Amino acid sequence: MQEAKQNGLRGPWVDVPYEPALYHFLGPFDVYDREHTLGVELATWNMNDPAQRAALIRRDITSQYKELSYRHRHALVAVLAQALQDPAFDFQAILEHDPESTYALPALWDEMDDPRAFFADIYRLVQQDWRDDLARAAAEDPVSW
Repeated sequence: MQEAKQNGLRGPWVDVPYEPALYHFLGPFDVYDREHTLGVELATWNMNDPAQRAALIRRDITSQYKELSYRHRHALVAVLAQALQDPAFDFQAILEHDPESTYALPALWDEMDDPRAFFADIYRLVQQDWRDDLARAAAEDPVSW
């Protein structure tokens, strides 16, 4: 997983350095021990349909992650921007199921036609929905965080 460290930025819920990673965007879709509830509901969404994908991203990421500070969201988006700038970045690997993990994405998400498009949609929508907060953080010096 690609990670980036921010100078001085501490975790949102625990007092440790904040290390944002792309899989943090997928937290709302974790169906581990919720396969029969959230997993069933998410299975009704077609992640290959851009309109459905955008609606789900807005519902479960851009609205849910408002609980993070503007600085944490800025750091998380920076990691995503960096990955999207790399044409060789393997977004499929983030969606792969690890049977040893206590984290699981909905069924068939690891078969998404274009995982890069999914993450590009996340980036586009957070840029729109978090515009003011991202600009506020960008105007600050991360060293002061």
